[in-house]
Amino acid sequence: MLKLRRGCRRLPQLFAQLNQRLWHIYHASTKAQFSQRLRRFYEWSKTQPNLEALQQLRIRRFWQQGDRFALAYDWPGAYRTSAHLDRLMNYQDRLLFAMQYFHGTQDSAKLYLRSMALLWNFHPYGTRTRDRCPQRHSPFAELNGFCYHDNWLRNLLLASSMNGRRQPHTD
Repeated sequence: MLKLRRGCRRLPQLFAQLNQRLWHIYHASTKAQFSQRLRRFYEWSKTQPNLEALQQLRIRRFWQQGDRFALAYDWPGAYRTSAHLDRLMNYQDRLLFAMQYFHGTQDSAKLYLRSMALLWNFHPYGTRTRDRCPQRHSPFAELNGFCYHDNWLRNLLLASSMNGRRQPHTD
């Protein structure tokens, strides 16, 4: 989408049409509907005289990769884009780059990554998010629907302690 937008700088009306049609494909509710909308979009794009060869090539590539995009419909409720995951991976990559990646054993690297994930789940949201939605505290609170404590560190310690865990009955 970004490459198409870059290629349509001189034709904003064409980009508006492409954008509308692509979002129409994205909002399909079933795999069959997605495939049909993608096929119709590809057929429509071949009839457009304003589309240059480069845009045609990008649209053809998008159409050819339709089976890969349609896989998301095998898991209802799953995200169709990787934006959420990309944000986490970018954060993790920046931290790993800053510490010059791993030194030591594979076990120490695994422990470091687990601790990073734990801290990420309990970190407090930024001020912009909290100003817009004061009830949002952290990813942990959002996922579980409650918070043990207002202080993020105490919340982490309480959640990670074994104090609240029940032992299974063994009769």
